[in-house]
Amino acid sequence: MPERTSPMAGLRRLLARLTVPLPLRVTLSAFIGSMLIGLALIVSLGVPLLPAMRVAAEGSFGDTRAIADTLVFMTPRLLVALSALVAIRGGLFNLGGEGQLQMGAIGAMLPYLAFGDIGPALLPLAVLSGAVCGALWGVIPALLKLWRGADEIIVTLLMNFIAIYFLKYLVQGPMRPAGSTFNMSAQLPNDGVFLPLIDGTRLHLGVILAVVAAIAVWVLLQHTAFGLKLRASGQSPGFVRLQGQSAGQMIVSSMALSGAIGGLAGAFEVLGVQYRLIDGFSSGLGFEGLAVAFLAGLEPFGALLVSLYFGAINNAALALQTSLSIPAALADVLSGLPILLLAVISGVMLTKGRPVWTSTR
Repeated sequence: MPERTSPMAGLRRLLARLTVPLPLRVTLSAFIGSMLIGLALIVSLGVPLLPAMRVAAEGSFGDTRAIADTLVFMTPRLLVALSALVAIRGGLFNLGGEGQLQMGAIGAMLPYLAFGDIGPALLPLAVLSGAVCGALWGVIPALLKLWRGADEIIVTLLMNFIAIYFLKYLVQGPMRPAGSTFNMSAQLPNDGVFLPLIDGTRLHLGVILAVVAAIAVWVLLQHTAFGLKLRASGQSPGFVRLQGQSAGQMIVSSMALSGAIGGLAGAFEVLGVQYRLIDGFSSGLGFEGLAVAFLAGLEPFGALLVSLYFGAINNAALALQTSLSIPAALADVLSGLPILLLAVISGVMLTKGRPVWTSTR
């Protein structure tokens, strides 16, 4: 006869199967802690808590327009996070998301500057050009690493500033329209260049393409031979060489793909939000996307959820500023708190001999 078990024993086994993995528990703790601190900050400003929570919820997801704005805020953060996690899964630390985003934005303008208004063909050319410029900006650190042994962390970080000041030079010089006193380029033509708006909101096609990119990155990493080689390269470059694969080729490929995704973030901002190249349009999106990647545990679908949170926070902060005169800087505080708490929790656990992130898998 089969051994009979008590209901409590069955419940314990069920709970054991439903145990949340440690990295996810740590991330959830960081988010919950940040939300509690954020609510305490709102109360400290003398704002009634319940009305503030209602305004924040309605500002983020209250209607179609609010949801569209949240998704627009989410898009560049998601793409930069995907860019970072592709490189990290390959064993490289790409801190150049901000620079690759800037170069992608510049690239999105090049077809119009080169060919003028050529109709519907201009949109795919602009998207492709943005991705290519981002990929080239990602390949440079990879080549320097292979050629001279340069640390990609330092190179990608410094190249951010080159891209930022290159964009400043363009919008203050060659790309600034004659007679204009603003640091921005001419506006793109209306017909066939902008990523199409959906349902009369700010929601543009780039939002959908960003979600598609997250799915594509997951499929690439988990269900393709290239993804297997990429993850193996990140875990053990020596193993890749033993398998007859070129470690250098994987370095260049992963950084090119990483840069191309980052370039798309900049291209979509130009084509779907700004409609022109503007000095300072990014406001640190590249660095914020890197934080999203780590808060998501280097998982594409996790990056989708975390970037959605960041988009909602930024949208809610605008609503709170408009309705209750709460400073817009609260968005920066609420965005930074999960990062800070995650670092603190991970550091405490590491000192106790329990590392949160054991591998990039």
